[in-house]
Formats: sequence, structure tokens, C-alpha cells
Amino acid sequence: MSRAALKTLRAPTPTISGAAAVGTKLTAKPGTWTSGTARSYRWYADGKAISGATRSTFTPSTAQQGKRITVQVTGKRSGYSTVTRTSKATLKVARSSTPKITGSATAGKTLSASVGTWTSSTSFSYQWRANGTSIKGATSRTYKVASAHTGKRISVVVTGRKSGHTTLTRTSASTATVQKAAPAKTPTRVKITSSTFNCPKGYPVKGNADSGIYHVPSGAFYSRTKPEECFTTTAAAKSAGYRASKR
Repeated sequence: MSRAALKTLRAPTPTISGAAAVGTKLTAKPGTWTSGTARSYRWYADGKAISGATRSTFTPSTAQQGKRITVQVTGKRSGYSTVTRTSKATLKVARSSTPKITGSATAGKTLSASVGTWTSSTSFSYQWRANGTSIKGATSRTYKVASAHTGKRISVVVTGRKSGHTTLTRTSASTATVQKAAPAKTPTRVKITSSTFNCPKGYPVKGNADSGIYHVPSGAFYSRTKPEECFTTTAAAKSAGYRASKR
């Protein structure tokens, strides 16, 4: 007696969801097979079976970097022919890192993005954000913090691209809250380069470099002294090595 002919399974081509990147989980989507079909999985890198990769999910490691991933789904059911279907290959597996921000989160200061380790020859683009909102025009590796962002937290989004590889986007941790810029320090002395008897406003103490003597406005020789330097206070003049006039 001849054996009954085996039935044909409904067996669609599987697909892979997820970004082909080191450390990112890929998931096999088998589609709708004949009801009651038992399915098994086998993952491949550039056509070679990956040891131990026999589940419906697979997370590429650095061993698969630069390779294309496929998954085979095999379906079995009593009375049916065993069928194997293979997915379309992914783009090449790329490597990426979470970027880090260096620099002081202070208005007027410059922050820099450090990308970390990515697939070699990756090209990068940048977008800086304040409290999660993109900052217009802030698309360089560095960003000078605007005073408008005082009180906000800054982050940077880095996108890496390489031909044939998965394009990846990674976002840094946010900085501390941006602080106001520290008030500019007023210099305590200024050099006088012109022939004048007057000191600039705010620098009333005259310094005579030849004699090493400083003069205050109430001094007897103040009005006829041509200063080489002027100071904000007598303490500043003393700190510069001058001594007080005796008159």
C-alpha cells in the first residue's frame, strides 16, 4: 500500500525586526504558518550559522560586526512536508556607543560631544538639545551654551552612517542644569600708552613706573603726575609693587 502524500505547509518568508547593531536585539517574525506548525530557528552571519543562535531572538556581538544577518525558520507538522524559509539579509551589523558630553554646563561655555567607539570610517552628524528640544543651528561636534538655555539640561544626539551598514542614532545623558555665566572680573590695573595726566574712569590711582610711587586724587602731586599705569585701589597698586607717595 502506498504512503499518503504529505500536505504542504503554509510557510511565508520570515522577516527580521530591529536594528542590525552590536548589542541590539533582533527578532524573527515568522508570519502566519499552518495552524499547529512547530517552528525552530537558526541565525546566520554572512551565510554561516551562528553557534547557539537557535531562538526567535538574537543579539549580535562584536563577532558579527560588519556582517549581514539572516534567520531560517523551519516548520514541522505531522502529515505535512517539512519546510524551511530564509529571511532577507539585514544591512551590515554596525557598532556604536552612547556619546558623552564634556565641558561646563554654563552659559557662554563650550560643550563637546565624544562619540566613543563606532564601526571604523563611520561619519557622524550632531544635534544638540535643550530639555529634549532640538536647538536650531546646533549641529556641530561642539556647542557654545546660549544664555537662553540657563536652567535647562543639554544633551546631544549623534547619528552614525556608513555605506551598507545600519544607520544608528544614540543620545547622550543630559548635563546638569545650565548655570548663568559668572560675572566678568574687572581688571584692577590698566596700562596707559598715551601722554596724558588722566586715568580712565574707575581707575583713580596713578602709578609712576619710574619712581615706583602711586598717587591718590587727594595727593599733592596727583594732578601733575603722568601715569604709566592706573589702578582701581591703593591695594591693587601695592600688589603691583608700588609704594605710596609721602605727600
